[in-house]
Amino acid sequence: MPLKATLMALSVAIIWGVNMLTVKGAVGEIPPFMLTAIRFGAVAALLIPFARMPRGRMGKLAIISAVFGTFHFGVLFYALSMIDAGPVAIIVLLGVPFSSMLATYFFNDRLGWKRLSGMALAFVGVIIMFWDPTMTDLQLPLLLVVFAAFMWAVANVMIKKLGDIDTFQLNGWMALMAAPQLFFLSLIFEPHAFQAVMSASWVAWANLSFTVVMSSIVAYGFWYHLLKTQDVNVVVPWSLLAPVISVFGSFIVFGEAFSVLKIIGGAVVLCGVGVIMLRKPVQRKTQGMD
Repeated sequence: MPLKATLMALSVAIIWGVNMLTVKGAVGEIPPFMLTAIRFGAVAALLIPFARMPRGRMGKLAIISAVFGTFHFGVLFYALSMIDAGPVAIIVLLGVPFSSMLATYFFNDRLGWKRLSGMALAFVGVIIMFWDPTMTDLQLPLLLVVFAAFMWAVANVMIKKLGDIDTFQLNGWMALMAAPQLFFLSLIFEPHAFQAVMSASWVAWANLSFTVVMSSIVAYGFWYHLLKTQDVNVVVPWSLLAPVISVFGSFIVFGEAFSVLKIIGGAVVLCGVGVIMLRKPVQRKTQGMD
């Protein structure tokens, strides 16, 4: 890739890696559903003025807002409130093999033995991490991260089937519809959320601002530009730097402990996901797909 594109890809990886840490810091003060609601509300406020209403697609965007906004981000932030950022950054990568599975059905992709091997490695790596003694009492949040990863894959399929749509339209209008859903969940499950928001420190608000501006707008803006202008197989592997940054950052910032099973499991997941990303899917010649 040209130097400019390389620097953009590196910036995306760093921003996404740091973003996991900022979210972890923010949910320590602001309850997760409320935090996610504020995040999407802020994204909508920043993008809607520059994004026309995508007429004829609002119904599909409403469904995507539930899948991507509530069931991916809402559940992921909830899990982060109960578990270290390092394991979350690794396990959420299961969204890649989940996406490959769904693509075989919806887009007629053929996996091939190498991509199947990568998928198997990714799931084995997560199982190894589940076996870690320090994770014994954290099975529920770990499973919630797996669920959030699957919802990310489902959302990707839905967005792809949505067709060509402006990035600001997609992110802005989806965020506008996701925010009320998450506010409603916060009212039900987080009765003291408003008090927590009012008493949150400037650090929590700085963390939230980072995830709104840098992750949701800047990083995704760079990423979509790179996917449109560069070879996808060259761009996508850069995203594997993000969880590595998150894992080492969580050790430095939060003092999260490493263990042999965490390290082995995380390395196996990264290898498996790397194989999947580097293997371009082959299209079957069968006709009749939607």
